[in-house]
Amino acid sequence: MVTPSSRYFEDVAVGEPLPPLDIKITMTSLVMYAGATWDFHRYHYDPAFVAEHGMRAPFMDGQMVGAFLARQLMQWGGPDAFVRRLGYRLRAMVYAGERILLSGEVAGTAIESGRPLALCTLNVIKADGTDVVREAAAAVELARR
Repeated sequence: MVTPSSRYFEDVAVGEPLPPLDIKITMTSLVMYAGATWDFHRYHYDPAFVAEHGMRAPFMDGQMVGAFLARQLMQWGGPDAFVRRLGYRLRAMVYAGERILLSGEVAGTAIESGRPLALCTLNVIKADGTDVVREAAAAVELARR
């Protein structure tokens, strides 16, 4: 059953913005992500270890950015949406204590293998304006009317 909060393919417009996400990266979020993904490398949670290696703080796993991008897409698309593709390249590290802002828009639509897709372009920047991800590409399958 399609819920009222689902986004329908027929209602999507090119240029439509995705709701932005503003996220503070905390030690708690880094440890929670490490636990969820079984990625317990000390770079992601041990301040003394990263200081020994010349870094100012533990830093976010690159795949965590992908999880946030998928979250943004799913919040926009609703419970019947499905992220079919997501590709991005990291341009900067994100350290514990920093904020990131996710933004994006619909760049196009397509029908692929019978699937109605919204093609989205996504960006992630730090609070200081540093690009973390620029022009990530995503394809989100949406519900049809």
